Amino acid sequence: MLVAAFLLMVSCTVEPYESGDSSLSYLKAEMVDMHVMGKAVESLVNDANERLDISSAFQVPQKMEHADTTYRMMLYYNKVEKAPVDIKSIRLAHVVNPAKKDKALTLADDPLKLISAWKAENGSYLNLSLGLMTGNAEDEDAIQKMAVVADSVVTTADGGKTYYLTLHHDQDGIPEYYTQTAYVSVPIKEFPKGDKICIRMNTYSGWVEKIFVK
Repeated sequence: MLVAAFLLMVSCTVEPYESGDSSLSYLKAEMVDMHVMGKAVESLVNDANERLDISSAFQVPQKMEHADTTYRMMLYYNKVEKAPVDIKSIRLAHVVNPAKKDKALTLADDPLKLISAWKAENGSYLNLSLGLMTGNAEDEDAIQKMAVVADSVVTTADGGKTYYLTLHHDQDGIPEYYTQTAYVSVPIKEFPKGDKICIRMNTYSGWVEKIFVK
């Protein structure tokens, strides 16, 4: 496989609880790795390598019922002192591995919206919150696609390196009527500590780049 492309589908959203307020609780949103065995969540670990305990009332969505599978999720939950986290909503995040550049392959650079970009606290991922313009397409098979390509590596005078990645986006002819939020995680565990990673993408405001230190 020459590029790490994936089909971008509607995020899985689950909102099993009513919102509530408490002087000892607050709503929090963060990326997590959720390991599932059948209908049960075996573990829930955030990007600070903290294991989160969840209420036994939480049920895994049917479409996610698989044996021995780890999902990357954006988790919205109520943090309650000395109690399991109260999950309000989960959104599926897409893990896109950087692939080597292939000069013979042409990839689309259709614009998107960059909402936010941040490095996981444990250095495992670059996380992106993206706004994708979408609508009802005439072609029922049309679906937006993305890929992350490792373009080049530049060595500085002090011996450090900067790795340049490009996020490619194919609108696939889908109308741009309204914005849908999508979450993407780019694994960076294999990049050397102390080096820089620059990820670039085409937005409706032009090309932008975000630089992070591994």
